[in-house]
Amino acid sequence: MDFRILIHSHEAQMFLLLQHLLAIEGFPAALVRTLDETVRALRDDSVRVVIINGATSEMELGGLRSLKIARPEIAIALLCNEFDKLSNPLLEKDGADLVLTRPFDPVRLIAFLRSLRSDALIEKSGVLAEANVLHYADLEMNSATAKVQRNGRDVPLTALQFRLLRHLLQNLEAVQSREALIAAAWPADADVEPRTVDIHIGLIRRALRTLGPDLIRTVRTRGYALGIQDHLENWSC
Repeated sequence: MDFRILIHSHEAQMFLLLQHLLAIEGFPAALVRTLDETVRALRDDSVRVVIINGATSEMELGGLRSLKIARPEIAIALLCNEFDKLSNPLLEKDGADLVLTRPFDPVRLIAFLRSLRSDALIEKSGVLAEANVLHYADLEMNSATAKVQRNGRDVPLTALQFRLLRHLLQNLEAVQSREALIAAAWPADADVEPRTVDIHIGLIRRALRTLGPDLIRTVRTRGYALGIQDHLENWSC
């Protein structure tokens, strides 16, 4: 199955290193140097991931958002310096699905890519196709097409947000702890703060609420679940 990766880098040595690392794992990779070139390359549906080597000026928040607009389901992995991550925490909130600081751990990157490829293989195989379409109220998630719709209209989500919502849909109305959501949506060895879960759930909630009432409830001290908000209880945002 085609599962191509784009590497946005201005460093030839880093591109060659990443290309070699990915080739060992069976991931074909191509070099892109500009934002426009990357957006054009995303027209190829076989491209599933963009790895960005360094938060250059054009590939900061505006650039990341442009990629998500071009292909909402695309996954983005950002390799950056610790200073870049600390000085611009919105990089992970609004764009990147995985942020690794230098010197980055290749094991975490490969685990992230393997997880995405595994999901893609399941989607393409058509096995248990009926189970791949999940419903709740007016919400529908189709894993085969990697699309979420509400009232028949597309809900744009990142790959990470798709996995979080899928876990909630697979466990209807059961409260999921932040730890359970981290285990379901991030690589096994990822160091994820509980607050990061809150941020992404908030973004999912915001996307869903553009098309209808709130479907995600927050249970204080416990976590999140799908369910119509009960105004008699004190749910937090």
